[in-house]
Amino acid sequence: MFDERVALAQVDCSDWIRGEIDAALKDGGWDKPKSSSPRLRKWFDNMRKSFPLMIDADPDDSFGTEYSFYKNLIEMVFASSVGEEGILQAWRLAEKHGLRLLVGDELLPRTAPKGERDLHISVLDGRNRAPSGMVRSICYVVFDPDIDHVAPSSAKTWVLERLRAGPWSKDQSILMGDRLKQWAAQFAARNLDGLILELRFYHDLIFIRVADKNATKMFSPTMDLSHKIGLPVKVFADIE
Repeated sequence: MFDERVALAQVDCSDWIRGEIDAALKDGGWDKPKSSSPRLRKWFDNMRKSFPLMIDADPDDSFGTEYSFYKNLIEMVFASSVGEEGILQAWRLAEKHGLRLLVGDELLPRTAPKGERDLHISVLDGRNRAPSGMVRSICYVVFDPDIDHVAPSSAKTWVLERLRAGPWSKDQSILMGDRLKQWAAQFAARNLDGLILELRFYHDLIFIRVADKNATKMFSPTMDLSHKIGLPVKVFADIE
């Protein structure tokens, strides 16, 4: 979610967003709503009524949402079970407050649908739909950006490169950072093995794959633990 009026002079919206995030890293406060502009805070005040901050929501509430606050934009991650509802609500409130919504790499129109969505959105619908009967998966990646000095703006690319080429193990002793080791130990104590399709440990990240039907059950404990220890999480669909 971003203020288009601030970004209008930029040739590439994505480059501008990366710059905003990089600048915010130097100042801190990305977890505090007051870090964002008054217009964005008004949007968030409306949004949080339906999709509260993860730390304010009940652990079993799938509407609990992870937000990151920057001066001219707000980044959010919804549970997969309420993803479409969350995007539509964010989109309608964006229209109300004169903001724009970027979903994945798609900039949604200024006018949100009043009723059911009639627009294809790749993050929700997939660029190529899976064949009938194929189980879709949701992947959670917990990482320590301090190990390789990864900026949030490049985190997605970095994560995908690590997953393709980085050495990994089923043994968590491969983990390097103390916070990742702490996260892994506390995650193991939550006895969520029955939900997991695949679990990999890399030097600097933890990869968890679950079936789409179990994504909501995994979302709250993963985000809650990550917030507690102070590690970022990236969520992907159908990573090979």
